[in-house]
Amino acid sequence: MRVKGWQNVMKFSFIQTVKSKSFLIGTIVTMTIFAIMIALANFLPVMLREDPEMKDVLDDDGNVIAQVEALKVKKMYLFNATELELDFAYLETFGVETESLAKGEIIQEKIEKTYISQVAESEEAAVFAVIEPAEQGYSIRMSRPESTDLINNTDCFALLNLMESTMRNANLIQLGIDEADIGKANAYIATSVNVNGEEPRSEIAEVIGMVITMLVSITFFTLIIVYGQLTSQAIATEKSSRVMELLLTSIQPLAVIVGKVLASTLVVLLSMALVGGFSAAVFFGTAQFGAIGEITGMVETTDPVFMSVSEELGTVFAGFTPFSVVLVLLVFMLGFLFFSLISGLIGASVSKIEDLQTASQPINLIAALGFYLTYFTTFMGLNPDSDGTNIVTKIARYLPISSPFALPPAILTGDISGGELAVSIAVLAACLVVFAIFVAKVYEHIILHNGDRVKIKDMFKLLKKAK
Repeated sequence: MRVKGWQNVMKFSFIQTVKSKSFLIGTIVTMTIFAIMIALANFLPVMLREDPEMKDVLDDDGNVIAQVEALKVKKMYLFNATELELDFAYLETFGVETESLAKGEIIQEKIEKTYISQVAESEEAAVFAVIEPAEQGYSIRMSRPESTDLINNTDCFALLNLMESTMRNANLIQLGIDEADIGKANAYIATSVNVNGEEPRSEIAEVIGMVITMLVSITFFTLIIVYGQLTSQAIATEKSSRVMELLLTSIQPLAVIVGKVLASTLVVLLSMALVGGFSAAVFFGTAQFGAIGEITGMVETTDPVFMSVSEELGTVFAGFTPFSVVLVLLVFMLGFLFFSLISGLIGASVSKIEDLQTASQPINLIAALGFYLTYFTTFMGLNPDSDGTNIVTKIARYLPISSPFALPPAILTGDISGGELAVSIAVLAACLVVFAIFVAKVYEHIILHNGDRVKIKDMFKLLKKAK
């Protein structure tokens, strides 16, 4: 009987919220922002990508046998201070003319000072490179012009990668490796990690998965904070305007908060459906015209970065099964109800709407603490070891203030066992039940309170009286 009439409160609150200008404008703005972000992520990489200048590779008879991407660096002054026999003549294939500076009796410092200054003030796409012994092998130092219109750091690193490969081969030859065996000595070694025989994941897949799951955590945190506060604002507004007194003449106080919390739950689900559905439509509608299409395979691409990401998408999304998505939604709803109950209690503890912001600060700080406890452990790669030594991540997955943000990434990436997941959800659900009982006993005593804000210690005193 204490909750009788909650359906009417829920229905009324849900309709009023959905019809309000703040919800309509907020939803439209959110949908617009997501659409712009998706469009930018899709079109910007393609728009900013420059078509590389290609050069023909000729055989001895002058026939074109291949094409390579020409480098922006057109001239390289090279000072080799090592004993390696280096031949960079092949760089002409990439459009780079190399001029080697003889060591002879010339002092290296004088050469560097002269050419670094010459290159810096040059109006041609020229660089000066020094190759010298280092403590752990060799080093290449490259100087470029001050004007990035000619050459930027990316252009220099493209040339340095080619030079590094040549130096490795020359070093192997000097160490006695036969030139015919250099390919075997430089054999590529692929690395990946899997769990219990699952699909192995490479480093690229790990990065993609981390980014996706971090976005999930940020989205859930925003939804819980923004929509969770709808309950406190609605209750505080009705209480300060005396509407609550009129409302309580026909229903019990407990029915009010139950109806308000469930209404907020329906509002956030509706918002997720609208924004998610619209974002998905924009995603699939624009994918075939930009970078997203190249990554997902809708559009053929030769971009090595997009090709690498595309190859790993299947591994990354392997954890996005219907069952895991249901588990993620379950965790989110439990977390949302937990924070909404707290918000509702905070709204009932104030008599003036102006006091709501001050009263909400503790719960906002607690929610932020729970989120960052998850965010930074995910960002820094602090996943628990097999022996469970990473206590920070373990705590984040069991604390009710952080588990709504910590569990979804762990579920989607498969970084949590079934037993740990069951315990974590059980702890969150148990804390929700305990807090719901606390709210049920305290809420009725503070909903009609007028005067100073009811503090936590006062609520516990009311709880003792209720017993």
